[in-house]
Parts: sequence; C-alpha cells; structure tokens
Amino acid sequence: MAIYKDKKRGTYYVSTYVDLKNGDRKRVLKRGFKTKKEAKKAESEIVFNAAIDNPDNPFFTDVVDEYISWYEKRRKESSLHRLKKECRLYINPFFGRKHIQDIKKRDIMKFHDFLLDRLSITTSKNVHGYLSAIFNYSIKMEYVNLNIAREVGNIQASNNKKMEYWTLEEFKEFLKVVDDFRDKTLYMFLFYSGARIGELTALTWKDIDFDSNTIDINKTFYKDDIVTTPKTKSSIRKIKMPTHTMNMLKQLKLQQAPKNDYYAFGKFYSPYPFATIKGRFLNYKNSTNLKPIRLHDFRHSHASYLINNGYDIQIVSKRLGHAKISTTYDKYAHLYPNKEEEAIDHMNNDFKPADAIKLIK
Repeated sequence: MAIYKDKKRGTYYVSTYVDLKNGDRKRVLKRGFKTKKEAKKAESEIVFNAAIDNPDNPFFTDVVDEYISWYEKRRKESSLHRLKKECRLYINPFFGRKHIQDIKKRDIMKFHDFLLDRLSITTSKNVHGYLSAIFNYSIKMEYVNLNIAREVGNIQASNNKKMEYWTLEEFKEFLKVVDDFRDKTLYMFLFYSGARIGELTALTWKDIDFDSNTIDINKTFYKDDIVTTPKTKSSIRKIKMPTHTMNMLKQLKLQQAPKNDYYAFGKFYSPYPFATIKGRFLNYKNSTNLKPIRLHDFRHSHASYLINNGYDIQIVSKRLGHAKISTTYDKYAHLYPNKEEEAIDHMNNDFKPADAIKLIK
C-alpha cells in the first residue's frame, strides 16, 4: 500500500493490492486527491472494504477487537485494561494495516526488535504473550491454522543484561563527532531530559516553554504515525531543562521558523521517522571508540547522571515519568553508592573506645 504524488497534476493517488475471495490479488488505483490526508483516508476505505469482502482473512485490528470483546466476558477488568493498553500502544500500531493471514514469522521477529527499542525485556515478553493469545483466538475462529507467534517463540534475551549508558564525559566525546545542529540538539535533549524516543518525536513547539525552561511531555509516538497519550498518567509530566539545552532548542526554532503545532524534531506536521533518527545515531556512534549504546540508553544515561550527582530517587522517578518509585529503584538501585560502610562508621562513633571496652567487662 502506498500513496504517491502526481507531480504533473499536483494531486495525490493511491496504489494498493487487495485480496479477493477467490484468493487472487487485485491492484486498485485511485487518483485525484487534493491532499495526502484525503488519499490516506481513501486508502483506509479500500483496505476496510477488502476486509469485508474477504471475511475469512480479516483486517488484523478487527481480529483484535473481536478478541477483546471475547476476553471482556471472561476476565477481570484489571486484566482487560492491560490487554487494551498493550494492543493500543504496541500491537495494533505494528500489525494493524495487515490482514491476519498476511502476517509472517519475519514480521514477528521485526516486532520483537520494535518492542526492545522501546521497552524493557520483561515488558516486551508480556506484550508478545498477548500477541500469541490473539493468534490462539484466531485459530479457534478459523482465520489461521497456525500460531506463528508461538512458532517464533518469545523474545530471547537475558533479563540480567548489563545496563549500558554513557557518562557525561563519554557523552561530550560523542558530541565532538556530531556535525549537524539539529542532531546535536536532539541528543542534548535526550541526555538531559531522560525522555523516551516516542516522547521526543511527539514534542511540538507549543510543548516548550522558554520563559520557564520547562518541557511539557503529554503525548508519544508509536510506529511513527500513531500519536497517543503516554504509557501511564505519571508519564504525562513537566520537567525543567538546563539553560544550555533550552538555548539550543531556541536556536533550532529560529532556524525552522515554525508554527507552534509543528514538531520540534520533524518537518512541519510530520515527525522524523524513528528509523532515520536511529540510522543517523548509528553513523555517529560508529565513528567513535565509545562503548555501544542504543538510543533508549540515553534514558539510562540521564538516570545515571542524576544518581551520580547525588539527586534523590524521587527526582529521578519524576523526571523519567515512572508510575512508582519502586520501578525506578528496581531498575537503578545498583547505581546508588553502598551506604552500609558509612552507616557502620556512624555506629562505631556512638561510643568512645574507652566506653566500648567497659561494655564487655
């Protein structure tokens, strides 16, 4: 499925293939749309109508809706809420434009990478579990004959993998090879905000208050073109930013001369794709001798920076947008210095040596 611009006419057109009842594929071409938005709407209608015409191979999101309705009558409300959230944030954005029978094993493996770029290994495994349950339901409904999510297996990675991050000194070394001002501003924002990649790409200029040096994180992107509220209520947050980073954002805004609802890290009303951001980061990183980290590890770098500068765990938790302080502690407790020796030294001073001797006589 694709949308193209007719340069001669200045209009947009849709070119896509749909599956027919007899198993054949038919190309559908529609022209004359004044805007890309109109063409995208027409494309959705074509796919939707094709799903109706071929009920044995429905649109993936339709299967998800069916499964949620089935699940709702048989499970607790808390479990239903979690299922809906994972489908809305991760499963539907990735698979939603496909027919259920068109999803291949390679798509499942790509989905694993998609999750690991955004989530912890534990959460990623849980999301895979929901996907596998949807395919089990699809077998019962005779949409598919095989649970390809189970065939591929759950995500294989050690939960004890060492957390990678850059120190301030390493980050400064990295900045030396970044020759694009927008990219440099983006990395400064990640390092000093602890924001998730989806939160960064969803940031618009109206979310940035230059008077108070505050960033309002209130939305996030999934799969580049799906904007939604963040993971939890606590993920919606306002955080203070250092002056040097705000000055860079201000300079970037002056260069772009944008409207307030334009994306700060994007082009007009479109954010830069995650693949583009990731590719440019890899190019810069590979030109250094620094230890390899992922884009998501800028978030860990921010947490490490705060902890090593003595900031309370409540501050770290608030800036990262964690729902519970325990989440922050479980993830970053190993970065906090061991205070036990300090505590013992304090206890030893409770009694002078001479008084301590009297205690054992």
